[in-house]
Amino acid sequence: MDKRIAPTRQCAAMRSWTALTAGCVAMLLCASAARADLAQRALVGNFIGYDAFPENYLSISGSVARAQNGESLYLEKTISPDSSFSLFAGYQRLEQPGETTTGFSNLSLAYKHVLISIPRHEFMLSLAPEAELPVGNRSIGSESHTRAGFDLIFAKGLGDLAESLALLRPAALEGDIGWETKVTGARDDLVAATAEIEYSLAYLDEHVARFSVTHALRNLTPHLDFDYAQYMDAHRNSTAPDFELTPGVAWLNSTYEINLGVQVALNHASSTTGAVAFVWLLGVSFDQIVPALGWTPFH
Repeated sequence: MDKRIAPTRQCAAMRSWTALTAGCVAMLLCASAARADLAQRALVGNFIGYDAFPENYLSISGSVARAQNGESLYLEKTISPDSSFSLFAGYQRLEQPGETTTGFSNLSLAYKHVLISIPRHEFMLSLAPEAELPVGNRSIGSESHTRAGFDLIFAKGLGDLAESLALLRPAALEGDIGWETKVTGARDDLVAATAEIEYSLAYLDEHVARFSVTHALRNLTPHLDFDYAQYMDAHRNSTAPDFELTPGVAWLNSTYEINLGVQVALNHASSTTGAVAFVWLLGVSFDQIVPALGWTPFH
């Protein structure tokens, strides 16, 4: 590598990280008046249980595909009514001709803070600065450099629709837009986004059409997820975008969640480990079981 180029790339990465940090701090200070009020519905989130609401939540999730499968652990703890800390770690197995490679993925840490909360319109927007620590196994593709970035996460329930559209009120939209970059080394940006539409049968039964759903189906929420991810580098070149579509159904209430889905690759870049994967999640809001665990140090 040309030694005259390396310092320039490192400085560029540090400038990006400094700007990111300053921007996040400014947004959090401006958003200090926002407060998280949970809507009258249980939202699905993504397949690690990640959503716009700060909450006390633990999940174990996984995926099974033709050439890759693994499990992950997600833990989130509130520190105030409108913020939380979380960690994410995973274990993967790669199936290759004649060999199997296994190992832990990198550890991700995040801080989530509500920027905007409008309870009467069931809308919430949160910011989550995050860092990925390079403690995972390189043989399964874990990054060798620390990464840092942020997620903008939103949730919008449709309970404020007009009476003529009452049957759409149980629906909700969720999603996030994220960006990550290397803190050191050659710049390597990752851009990702998720969009989800879901329909809560519990909300339908309780707020729209009373006693219209049998007890066995009441806690089901069918949903459809669309995922996009793409790596960018310092020369403004990029890898091919990764597009995936995941139809699924979640059984959930205020305490427990079971989520099952089938992840379908929509293009060649997303099918390298298999065109279809089975994904699952088991989650629990642990403060509903042990209320003392809902304690927050800040108010």
